Formats: sequence, C-alpha cells, structure tokens
Amino acid sequence: MYKFAIVEDVNEDNDEFARLIKKAWPDANVQQYFSYEQIAKDLTEHEFDLVVSDIDLGGGERAGGVRVTVAVSKTNTPIVIVSGSAQADLQRDTFRALNAWDYLQKPVTEADFITQCQRAIAFRQAYLNSKPPLALSHGIGDLVVDMHSRDVVKWKGRRVSLSVTQIFLLNLLIKKVGEVVSFDQFFEQVDSGKNKENLRVHIREMRNSFRDVDHEFDKIKNKYMLGYYWGE
Repeated sequence: MYKFAIVEDVNEDNDEFARLIKKAWPDANVQQYFSYEQIAKDLTEHEFDLVVSDIDLGGGERAGGVRVTVAVSKTNTPIVIVSGSAQADLQRDTFRALNAWDYLQKPVTEADFITQCQRAIAFRQAYLNSKPPLALSHGIGDLVVDMHSRDVVKWKGRRVSLSVTQIFLLNLLIKKVGEVVSFDQFFEQVDSGKNKENLRVHIREMRNSFRDVDHEFDKIKNKYMLGYYWGE
C-alpha cells in the first residue's frame, strides 16, 4: 500500500487531489496537510511514496511549497508541484532546480495529474526494487545519471527522456564501458516482453531520445548476435 502526502491549503483542491489518488490507488494511505508546519515533522519521521504540494500555502506560508520541496529533496521521495501561479515558466524552472519530479499548472486535468503521479511512483518503486540498487549519481563523459533529480538522465547538459525500464537498461550499458551486455542480462531488467524484438524497440527508442538532444549521438552500439554496449 502506497503512502501519499498532500500539502494544499485550499480544502476543495486538497480533497480533489486525494480523490484522484484514491481513484488510481484505491487502497492508498493518503495523508492530507494544509501547511508546511503541519507536515514538517512527518517528513522527518515517516517515508512517503509521493508528496503532492501547492506553492502558496496561504497565510504566512506564501512560499511554503518551497520549504516542502527542500525537505523532500533530502529523501528518495518524489514530489509533484501543483500550482496556480501566474509565473508558471519561472516557477517550473525553479522547482526543477530543486529536484521536483514535475510541475503541473492549475487547473490540472485528471489525466495529467494521475499520469505524473503514476510515473513518479513507478520510478520510485523501480529504484527501490533494483538489485543491486542503482547508484544515486554517476556519469561517463557527457552523460550524467542522477537518481535524485527529476531530469534523471542528461547528455551534454540536456535532459534525455527515457522510460523507467530504459533507465535501467542504460545503467547496465554504462557499468562497463566497451563491454558487451548480453541479451539475457538485459532481459533481467524488463518486466514483460523478454525477447530480442522488444529489446530492439527499447534500444531504438533510447537512441532516438539521445539523438533528440544530439543528432550525432552514437554511443549505444550493437554486437551482432551477442548484445549491446556503450562505446568509448
């Protein structure tokens, strides 16, 4: 059973976020808070699977969401910011710098809210269940993988959009640069579709995602009939 925290001073919004979470996870444990002061102690004494927070928490906490985000950033818990700020672009950049998982602008659609919460939960669970656990932060040359950052994978300073499974496949590739990772080793990181065709799709999508930020990217190479490797 997942444990969620909602930090929102508007009762109607707080209840709506709780309803949406319960819709996606009927057995979820949802804790509702209305200020940073209310949640501050619980953030140090309990571990949540996801925190959802507004920025302006009213009263003397007009930037209470910043305090919540800074506190959450010291843990492995993702945080989704949902705000009605008129300065959405500025706020989005600020909270990404603080390692928020995502920033959603009010009014947020049910589909967007649930999708981002599901993605954050899936990533957290994949990270917690990895054997051995993924390194929190490492890199090779122009590549940086930071499991504490919303922009988990960066190439030449730019975010590379990869799925949770693809991040795990990438970590296999960069463990031993230049050495071939076998198909069987890759299959251990794939929940379903443990076959070469499905793996080829993942690899193709990974290459395309890197090429979206660098059209000359050519680090992911294949060894005929054996597997794939990260080229030096």
